[in-house]
Amino acid sequence: MEDSNKAENKNKRTLLILGLLLGVSVIFNIYLLSRSNTAETQVVEEKAKVDSLNAFKNSLENDFEAMTYELDQFKGKNIQLDSLLEKANADITKQKRQIDKLINENKDIDLLKRQLAEMKAIRDGYRDQIETLIKENKELRFANINLSQEVDNLNKTTQDLNQKVQLASELRTENIIVEPLREKGKGKLEATEKAKRVGKINTTFVIAENKVAPKGKREVVLRIVKPDGYVLSDANNGSGTFTKEGGRSTDYTLLKNVDYNNARTEVLFEWDQLEELKSGLYIAEVYVDGVLMGNNKFDLK
Repeated sequence: MEDSNKAENKNKRTLLILGLLLGVSVIFNIYLLSRSNTAETQVVEEKAKVDSLNAFKNSLENDFEAMTYELDQFKGKNIQLDSLLEKANADITKQKRQIDKLINENKDIDLLKRQLAEMKAIRDGYRDQIETLIKENKELRFANINLSQEVDNLNKTTQDLNQKVQLASELRTENIIVEPLREKGKGKLEATEKAKRVGKINTTFVIAENKVAPKGKREVVLRIVKPDGYVLSDANNGSGTFTKEGGRSTDYTLLKNVDYNNARTEVLFEWDQLEELKSGLYIAEVYVDGVLMGNNKFDLK
């Protein structure tokens, strides 16, 4: 009986020890499982942080390239704008390097986002300055265009005025009269329309009064153009060549240098015709200083 009780007590102790060992094992397993879950959570969180940093870094690179590309579009327009763009790119690059450093140090993503927002604020500030500068340059360019147009208008007005003054200063001829004459006897002359009888051609006209024309010697030329288109000329009788307006040289019949003092001035050309003339239409042209001032036509039969 006594041995039976001892055996029972021994079994109870054994069961108690086994129970304790089992409890300890369960607790230990629970602890290990808890540690494992915590480690796994940390790994997941660390991976998520790395992925977030990588995504942020990619976003940062894209934003930086977009900013520099946007600003570079304004290069080459003028020196002042290029200087501002150079400073803007330098400040944005400096801020990006600071963010890259924080990324390498695994800083909190919220801090990185604040730094990125600051970089964008720098970009926006320079963009406002650029837009203001471009607007001012446009206004200045428009002002220059308007000024240039005003100068052109002034030049045109001055040119028109000079032309008017030049026209006003040019001399005009009046009352051009051409008289073909023949000798009647005893030195007397009378008008004739017979080509073969013409021995003299007198041409008279008046240089009109002009108060604004320069005073002084004026080259006055008479050209009598024959029906065949050639000029009536004879070097022994005072003919020669002169330069017309435009630089062209041509023959003349007679030439005089006339003193002009702004008053009406009468001019007489007397041409001695030694050879017989042909019948047809003749044209007498009067030039003053190379400029054609008038003409008159006459027929000889």
